[in-house]
Amino acid sequence: MLSAIAVAMGLGFADSVSAHGYMDSPKARQAICEEQGGFWWPKDGSNIPNTACRAAYLKSGQVQFIQLHEFAANVPDYLNQAAVEAAVPDGELCSGGDVNKIGINTPSVDWQRTVVKPNANGTIKIRYRATTPHNPSFWKFYISKPGVDIHAQPLNWADVELVQEHGNVDFFVAPDGKRYYEMDVAIPEKFNGEAILFSRWQRNDVVGEGFYNCSDITIERVTDPNPIEWHVAGYFIKQGQEANAGDTVWLRLFDVNGQELIQQQLKVAADMPNWQQQLAEQVSLDFAQLIQIGIKDAQGNVQFDGQNLLSNQVFVTDKNHTFNLSIVAAPKNTPPTVHTPSALTLDENTSAHLHVHAFDDEQPTLSFVWELPAPLTFTGSGSTITVNAPEVTADQQFTGSVSVSDGELSKTVPLTVNVTNKVTTPPDGSKDTWRADKVYTAGQTAIYKGKTYRAKWWVRGQKPDSSQAWELLTKSGGN
Repeated sequence: MLSAIAVAMGLGFADSVSAHGYMDSPKARQAICEEQGGFWWPKDGSNIPNTACRAAYLKSGQVQFIQLHEFAANVPDYLNQAAVEAAVPDGELCSGGDVNKIGINTPSVDWQRTVVKPNANGTIKIRYRATTPHNPSFWKFYISKPGVDIHAQPLNWADVELVQEHGNVDFFVAPDGKRYYEMDVAIPEKFNGEAILFSRWQRNDVVGEGFYNCSDITIERVTDPNPIEWHVAGYFIKQGQEANAGDTVWLRLFDVNGQELIQQQLKVAADMPNWQQQLAEQVSLDFAQLIQIGIKDAQGNVQFDGQNLLSNQVFVTDKNHTFNLSIVAAPKNTPPTVHTPSALTLDENTSAHLHVHAFDDEQPTLSFVWELPAPLTFTGSGSTITVNAPEVTADQQFTGSVSVSDGELSKTVPLTVNVTNKVTTPPDGSKDTWRADKVYTAGQTAIYKGKTYRAKWWVRGQKPDSSQAWELLTKSGGN
């Protein structure tokens, strides 16, 4: 089992694991810009090949490309759409409301587009790169409405229509070791041509962290009445090529330059004797304009023969395309990889959430055992607990541990909790201390317009007098 664990301190996150994910197919704006490069030098961005990426760079720099997997906003009330839209306001959907990545919202005719072709069921397959998987979570996908001028104005909530929702989806590990989520997204008939696919990946946790991406797409539907000319690329299954329960079968299609066009995976279950037909039919449906698997009849139609598996061939539209079918054995279970969390600091007689983020490549179910010394107490179970700090006469440090198990193997990491003796001396209210560019974590205070506020969770750039991330402690300085 391969695992990674991070800890949320108070109502925010520790820095031990900062990567999360982004839309890989169709590729998100920031992923395209990062991939094309040119943003390190010169400072005027003249080496950036894409005009839209260059405009984004000139507006908010290179951080939006470097942090391509961190287009996120924290919304504790994440089931409340009004709260989501307040955190990710109109005009900032593509940046996830992050002021440091505002350039990615810039409208342009030059954003690189991905052509998507809905299959016979009216869906496309999307793939989301998970640099750090998060489960449980849920997904929402939107498309810009017909008539919205996406080239002239940043995207607003009124400009998009919800077309697909998914609940918790398990991630998978590709042959190259990268982790992905994959799912189908419906493209209703009324959507055609150039559009923006807007995605929201929302964690189910106390912080309410959600990830927001924009993918520029061109929707094409099959209208050519002429029959497709199919070319034989080879036999689908080789003699003796068998898969056992737990194995993963991969079918990949490449163009003449070796560029991967299709990467389809199927995890073989114990009750799946006909995995060959299931994989062939799924690939033939999702990529009907590129590949078909089966036996071709006199009329040129390709149908899979489930009785004579070795007779089925792979047909492609370009005779220079090649394919590969491989079977990867179920991976061996290994101990979890755990990132030791940063220390949790809170005031005496207060409480704070402590969240351990863990994921596992083989086992979807994990158990957690927490140990904290008295007089610390905690409530809750699973990956999130609430730590209750006692009254102390001086600052005091406590050490504990958390063990994460997959049922076979486990990993234990240390925890450090610092309890601060509350300072009764009022702060100097003569001037403001809040800074828009500073990161505040749960429990930290700042003076804004003569009033003292305390951060409830991780926050940056949100004014204390108008943000739910802050609570008012005093009405005037230290009074």
